[in-house]
Amino acid sequence: MAYSNLSRRSFLTLSGAAAAGLGLAGCNNGAANDGNKASGDVEPPEGSPATTALDKLPIPEKGKVYINAKTRDEIKDGGTLTLPIIEIGPDWNYLNVAGNTLYMHELWNYYMPALCVLGDATGSKIEPNPDFIKSIKVDESSGKQVITVEYAEKAVFNDGTPIDWQAFNAVYTVMSGKDEAYTPSATDGYDKIESVAKGATDKIAVVTMTEPVYPAEALFGTALHPSAADPDTFNNGWANEPHVDWGAGPFTIDSFSDTQVTLKPNPNWWGDAPKLDTIVFKQMESQALFNAFKNGEIDTTGVTQSGSAEMLSNFNSMEDAQIRRAYGKSVYNIEINATRGALTDINVRKAFCQSIDPAVIVSIIFQGVNWQEEAPGSLLLQTWSDGYENNLPSDVKDLTDSAAHVAAAKKTLEAAGYALGSDGIYAKDDTKVTFAFTTFGDSATTKNRAAAVQKMAKDAGIEVTIDNHPSSEFSKVLVSGDWDTCMFGWSGTATSIWNGGQLYGSTSESNFAKCGSAEIDADFAKVPSIADHAEQVKASNDAEKKSMASYGYLPVYSGPEVIVVKKGIANIGPNLYLDIRTEDIGWEK
Repeated sequence: MAYSNLSRRSFLTLSGAAAAGLGLAGCNNGAANDGNKASGDVEPPEGSPATTALDKLPIPEKGKVYINAKTRDEIKDGGTLTLPIIEIGPDWNYLNVAGNTLYMHELWNYYMPALCVLGDATGSKIEPNPDFIKSIKVDESSGKQVITVEYAEKAVFNDGTPIDWQAFNAVYTVMSGKDEAYTPSATDGYDKIESVAKGATDKIAVVTMTEPVYPAEALFGTALHPSAADPDTFNNGWANEPHVDWGAGPFTIDSFSDTQVTLKPNPNWWGDAPKLDTIVFKQMESQALFNAFKNGEIDTTGVTQSGSAEMLSNFNSMEDAQIRRAYGKSVYNIEINATRGALTDINVRKAFCQSIDPAVIVSIIFQGVNWQEEAPGSLLLQTWSDGYENNLPSDVKDLTDSAAHVAAAKKTLEAAGYALGSDGIYAKDDTKVTFAFTTFGDSATTKNRAAAVQKMAKDAGIEVTIDNHPSSEFSKVLVSGDWDTCMFGWSGTATSIWNGGQLYGSTSESNFAKCGSAEIDADFAKVPSIADHAEQVKASNDAEKKSMASYGYLPVYSGPEVIVVKKGIANIGPNLYLDIRTEDIGWEK
């Protein structure tokens, strides 16, 4: 069983979730002793001492992981690992739009089946997980792409139901988009399946495509229990219900609530036994999370950390902790709900995008930390990815400083007939350019970032109010659509260029900006069927440029992926696209 990054969908993450803790103004970035600095300019594989001066933190290498990799023989048998998590549920169905979050992805990695895995950090090597799949064969000699999958004989769900051709047929049924009764998070790839049939035995699935997809193995990341494949169960049946009997893997859920999940070794598991006796996830807000780590109540700071000085300064006196940083998989963007009030006018959306200087937000998050990055211009590829292009309109991406941002935004509004009022806010037909910016969490960085957005907009004659919610309400609020603008992240996958239809599709449940067109949908739909990878990337970039022209999406930053851990934790940390076997996570000898 692997900690699977072979998601077929980009998934949601809270922007800077738990990104900060106890106050930027109170931190002392120079407090660490020079003698405790990590040696050299490149981060070591096990991470840097938490006592390292933040402005001297070694930079991770592109394409490298920082997980303190150890073999099973180097890891103790037994022990407990306690992890924080921003949100537990309420929807436990990761394949459904309401459950498609980074946090549910994290939980599924431990108790649900991972059938194909990624064998390297770049995501270029997709392999069948031998615990679940014996072989995958692709044949195009008939003129159609036919994929034959043979499942491992021992592979079963926890209730004893075989993982076989019906388990993939269930995935196809709910994810293809052919039945509008289902609400899948994405249909990319599955919408090109013509049929799923039983092969020579139940353990063989024969999948015939209407159009080929490349790589074909990307379709087989997970399996779904056949009982989960009716519309009501798929859409509503996972509310506060993880369906443990439908899981499969080295761990299973022993107990759960909306504040804690406890996992134990799965007595039905047929593969290598887990090294750990217990894994506990505790739901926490950012300040509680960092205090809990310092007090020894949790063993890591969890996923999706921003690596801000506000966060990292909490730990610079901890001799028994390590900072593990890698280049991030997420792109954080401000999404603009085009169905709401003043934002229905593309000129207002354009002016708002022009008013925001990403460099200001990055400077707030990473002040005092050794980190620099290029402002992103894509939600599908990170700036460090092969083939990346900045796909924002030139009248947004070419703005070079704050003054240029303000001038461009004002020019856009005035050209559209808006007039600046005595209160400094533009209006047209007695309607002000005003809307809300929705935030989640209680950290100072979240508040400072929101205040910066508010001020940059105000400087351009746009009134922005702040609408704050607890982090635990992130997915509920976002999916409700009851917000105007919101900053959140899309965490990429090895096949992110397939996901344009998910993020930008005019009818996609995951297109929270509600922009798009049938023409752009068709452009994105072609991408998975292009055999040459470079041509796939080019087609994806071309389609994304058209989507960005709606001014519904503003990529702001990527940042590193950062986890602070107790020394001795092995096979956990920022892993890019490399899949980690959950049964191999533990405490080194």
